[in-house]
Amino acid sequence: MYKLLQIFESVLFWAVLTLLIFIPLYLKFPLFGVGGTFVSIRLEDVLISVTYLLWGIYLVLSGKIKEFFKDKLNQAFLAFFLIGAISTFSAVFLTKTATLTLGILHFARRIEVIMLLPLLVSVIRQKRQAYVYLGVLSIVAFIVAFYAFGQRYLSFPAVSTTNSELSKGFVYYIQPYDRVISTFGGHYDLAVFLVMGLTIISATIFYFLKKNKIYAVWAAILALASTVVLVMTAARLSFVAAIVGVTSALIFAGRKKFIFLILILAGLALIYPSQLRDRFISTFTVNIKNSWESYFKNDVEKKSNLNIPTLPIYGPIIIEKVATDEAKANEPQPADIVPGEPVGITDLGVYRSLDIRIRAEWPRAIRAFIKNPILGTGYSSIGLAVDNDLLRSLGEVGILGTYAFLLVLIEMVKRIVGIYKTRRGFVKYFSAGILAMTFAFLVNGLFIDVFEASKTASLFWMILGIGLALGRLDTREAKDV
Repeated sequence: MYKLLQIFESVLFWAVLTLLIFIPLYLKFPLFGVGGTFVSIRLEDVLISVTYLLWGIYLVLSGKIKEFFKDKLNQAFLAFFLIGAISTFSAVFLTKTATLTLGILHFARRIEVIMLLPLLVSVIRQKRQAYVYLGVLSIVAFIVAFYAFGQRYLSFPAVSTTNSELSKGFVYYIQPYDRVISTFGGHYDLAVFLVMGLTIISATIFYFLKKNKIYAVWAAILALASTVVLVMTAARLSFVAAIVGVTSALIFAGRKKFIFLILILAGLALIYPSQLRDRFISTFTVNIKNSWESYFKNDVEKKSNLNIPTLPIYGPIIIEKVATDEAKANEPQPADIVPGEPVGITDLGVYRSLDIRIRAEWPRAIRAFIKNPILGTGYSSIGLAVDNDLLRSLGEVGILGTYAFLLVLIEMVKRIVGIYKTRRGFVKYFSAGILAMTFAFLVNGLFIDVFEASKTASLFWMILGIGLALGRLDTREAKDV
């Protein structure tokens, strides 16, 4: 039995390592579709399921299943899942606000990504294993950044899940006015991943500067590449989240004097001509000043056939150039435009980005919450996108489910804070980075469904699992390598 358990532990270690590589790097090709939605089952879902099966067998054979259920954090997970199951049952059979298939699949996806945290905590039995995982993740982050540059300058292919057509696995190539997505399904997901890496690097690089200059140089290269790609995504909220996260990391790492430098660098990034700068300017002129040059011609023959509300159309299908500004007059104009909307692609994208949220997505979630404030209207009942994780949670699982999820976050943060306060060396700096990463992740959750985005959510819980595992294995007297 001892040898059998050793085999299971070795297999689980390599299985998790495979997930850490496969989840962020494999393009989002669908394995098979699900009726009633354009979300598909992908190969990563199969790999995760097989890993969970092996892990479950290992927990039973090793007798650690009781220890698993005694853990307070795991109990919080189970309470959240129980309420989610009750909400799904209520939505399918009582209020009829969700279908059985979609309700179960959306519920299962939550379990799938969240349980990666206790999986990592269980599988990591030595600090060396955690360091291997982190080293591999750093290489993965570099490949993600390199692939983003390749999409922009070397015509590397892209696979997106932003609409029903592209989510079928169609390969396309980034156009001059497109935003890079690298190996992720959209630029928002990529931006969130980059922010996660930047916050952790911002804290741990100070440890490397003292202990290993080669690692420090590698961390600096990753930070620079990630920052440039983050600007290329033109994701405004993620840029703000990066500033919040990096600033928090510097505070936790005891390096407050570098905050001013970070703010200067952020300012320079915004000054440099880019889509990010243009979108921030449009945020002020369109969302705040409500001032833009409107389009008044309604030519229905030139509307886009794709259901992408902010998609610019390139090629022969463009509207006549009506912009007076020389720069805007030289850029392609969107074809799917209606009278009264902004003329320029950037202004139109910024306009619709907020308009869709405040006029459609957020009110839909609020109506769902009002309909059933205790349990919500069930998973999948308010669509694929809400672009606000708090409103999404309240609408889908109500007050009870949201409270249970907050208990999970609170318990997790308490543990990371405890590790940060009682450990030293790399573990202390890494826990500081994880705390900052969590804050930045929550900031992104104000306008993006980050906890439902499979790639980013999976990596978020896995990194947390590495941090908790290191905290469990480390002691005050332990000598970090």
